[in-house]
Amino acid sequence: ISSACACETEVWMASSTFATLGPEGSNHHLVVQAYLDREEIAAAPLLCDDFGAVLQACTRDAADHIFICAAHGRCGEGVGAAQYKLGLKITDEFVSESQPLAILHRTDRPRSIALHPATREYASLSAYEEVIEVSSTVAAAEGLRAGAWDAALTATRFAGDGVTIARHIPPPRDAWLVLGGVDRSTVWKLG
Repeated sequence: ISSACACETEVWMASSTFATLGPEGSNHHLVVQAYLDREEIAAAPLLCDDFGAVLQACTRDAADHIFICAAHGRCGEGVGAAQYKLGLKITDEFVSESQPLAILHRTDRPRSIALHPATREYASLSAYEEVIEVSSTVAAAEGLRAGAWDAALTATRFAGDGVTIARHIPPPRDAWLVLGGVDRSTVWKLG
């Protein structure tokens, strides 16, 4: 995370609210909280169900920054709407490692697996008859525990209590974007 404007950052972000995807414990939540801690911003993130709600939070002045993972399937749409409908700018960008992931099983012969669409290419899914897309890795784990499916691609921390790790997945490194009203990024100009 860039600290080139650290003294100015304190002034313009001191009372900021950052809208991002939830639920609590999701990768978006964990990375935004780490970002706020690192930048010494005393704010709780506003966790939303989807990018529409994130954008609405900025429209309603409930949030003044958007925090988004560039690998998320709706990132382009969210960044486009934030820039051209809300007038926000990309104000910071950085790379962060994800929480440790794994394919977790509840049974010896899993037939179904749940995952967030952004994680679909993290492992071969050919052993599963049914692939179920859910809203977050947390939702994948919750459904696994409830018996809605036999396996989940989710955080390793959800293993235990009859749920075992079938395959570890190295934590991916993702690019993250912060959008807000104050343009503080260095921008390369083409042409």
